[in-house]
Amino acid sequence: MSMIKPEIKNPQRTALRRWLFADVFFLILGLHSFFTFDINSFDGMFVLVSITVVLTSLFFIKSTFKNIKSIDNAIKNRVMLAHWKYTAKEWLSYLNHEKKYRFEHGKLIAYFLSGITALIFIPFILFISEGKLAMFLVMIALFGMYFFMGLVFPKIVFFVRKNRAGEVILLEKGILADKEFHTWDFPLSKFKCAEILDEPYDHLAVTYDFFDRTGPRSYTVNVPLPNKFDKKTIKKMISKFK
Repeated sequence: MSMIKPEIKNPQRTALRRWLFADVFFLILGLHSFFTFDINSFDGMFVLVSITVVLTSLFFIKSTFKNIKSIDNAIKNRVMLAHWKYTAKEWLSYLNHEKKYRFEHGKLIAYFLSGITALIFIPFILFISEGKLAMFLVMIALFGMYFFMGLVFPKIVFFVRKNRAGEVILLEKGILADKEFHTWDFPLSKFKCAEILDEPYDHLAVTYDFFDRTGPRSYTVNVPLPNKFDKKTIKKMISKFK
């Protein structure tokens, strides 16, 4: 893998700024609502929401600091399992595959959600006289949102990312791909498996387990491989994932 110093910037610094902004905003909102408390207003709700967000943000701020340190160490001191940068042709080929995949799946999801929404809204529009126009407009707006997210948004993502210089850093407990950082180095998460796949393009599929509010889940990160790579080297490298 490349020994050239990575040009990729640490995206966790942006994540940290967002968490700090959310922390400060909801802290101010909560304190203001507490000191100007009115039982007939939304102050009670604002206080509870602020407490929840502030406590949650403190956990993520601590985790983000840890991620920043890990990525900075990898970039500055080249402490990493592997690093590579794609050619313009390789990066464009990957984005075309990604756009096609997102477009096809987004279209199916948009049709499915539109059908469910129509089944819910149409009986009310046909048989309840109050608010027919408003419910019809809400239904149309939901249709528009579904198709925007499923059909238009993938194209926007493609045009935003196509001029970037695609770059990847693999760590023992995480992957920094382009501007996205995936890590299993946090409580109740662990590395599950990694394998090399050649469909629909040559890529490394890395799966890790974690818990969220719905319970245990798994997530797979697909990392496209450069055209020229040694499978034995890749297999040796992924055996070091922890």
